[in-house]
Amino acid sequence: MVALNQAGSVERRLDEVASLLATVRDVVDERPASERPPPSIDRRGWTDFLGSLSEGEVRVAEEHGLAAIITPRAGDAPASLTELASRIREACEVPNLVETAQLALRTARRGENPRKRAQVEAFVHAASVVSRNARRVVDVGAGHGHLTRELAERLALPAVGLERDGRLVERANAMPSSSPPRFETTDVLRDGFAFREGDCAVALHACGELGDALVVAAAECSASVAFVGCCLQKRRAEVRMPLRAEHRERTALQLPKSILGLSNLMSRAEGVEASLDENLAAREKRLTVRLLLASRGVEVKPSAELEGLNRRTALEDLPRLVHRVFELRGLTVPSMSEIAEMAVQARRVQAAVRRWSLPREMLARLLEIYVLFDRASHLASHGYALAYGTLFPAEASARNLAILATRTA
Repeated sequence: MVALNQAGSVERRLDEVASLLATVRDVVDERPASERPPPSIDRRGWTDFLGSLSEGEVRVAEEHGLAAIITPRAGDAPASLTELASRIREACEVPNLVETAQLALRTARRGENPRKRAQVEAFVHAASVVSRNARRVVDVGAGHGHLTRELAERLALPAVGLERDGRLVERANAMPSSSPPRFETTDVLRDGFAFREGDCAVALHACGELGDALVVAAAECSASVAFVGCCLQKRRAEVRMPLRAEHRERTALQLPKSILGLSNLMSRAEGVEASLDENLAAREKRLTVRLLLASRGVEVKPSAELEGLNRRTALEDLPRLVHRVFELRGLTVPSMSEIAEMAVQARRVQAAVRRWSLPREMLARLLEIYVLFDRASHLASHGYALAYGTLFPAEASARNLAILATRTA
């Protein structure tokens, strides 16, 4: 069973992670986009080492993290890069809150895939710790309602699911359940959470701003909390400000959306939505699109080339992707020969970009850990006992950092 005894370590861990993040903020800021290394890489003397990596070593680093290459090549790797990898590994170490062996997976609900079922099972197990004195469960971003229903049945508490998509709310209310929760259509960032004392506020994958707002709203009314964050870049403001007041003036801890998106990267062969091969191919196609736009006099920043389209569009074949981007922008669609020529250039550039990106990608989890501790610190400052850590394996979801908290007085 999860023990809520980590509040005392939160401030120390937050300061350690914040200090480390501040020392590498330039690496985070400088997204590699050409064959030349970013200045932050050159200044630190990492260029020769990264440039010397074989294709096989780059692939290993992309699957297992740069540390997997640095360790066997400790004699060749720059000392500063080796030290940074070690510090990041230590900073990102958090406990497992629930062991998989503790869970007895039930039969999946209709429309619930195995990954979602594993997440829900771990979440319900953990939420039982902070809901013991609760009078109601409020699930924020309830979606199809799988988690809300499971919590209502297993915790034997009244439950309400809040969801801004009315179609999902209609479906969720129509599904049969032995302990039917209530689902409501609301945009909590616009209308407020309406938490009250005695609530247990929960959210499985509270995206970006929603996670921050949930923590603040719960603390204001002493509601218990159980949530897993996700997609830190999803927010209305261009910059995320620290919740901890003492950090708000520190420029290095003011994180733009473009940087927060880095936290979605995680070294592994298989992703939740696509494999590493598919993701690498998508990056190359996006670079091809960016180069084609530049040839038409349209300069866009990396990640802005698909503006107006879902990012999954990059998984489509290249000619169709180019057609959609150029049609959306009202530009003449390039010929097949133009596309083929630019694809060759993109492949060459991408080979270098993959190497220069490895140190930056190594910092992805650090950003997520920083936000975790910043949120936990806010709750601790309001008198909460809490636990933080990973709630389920990365195979179920790479976004697996959770906070469990309940007011002690």
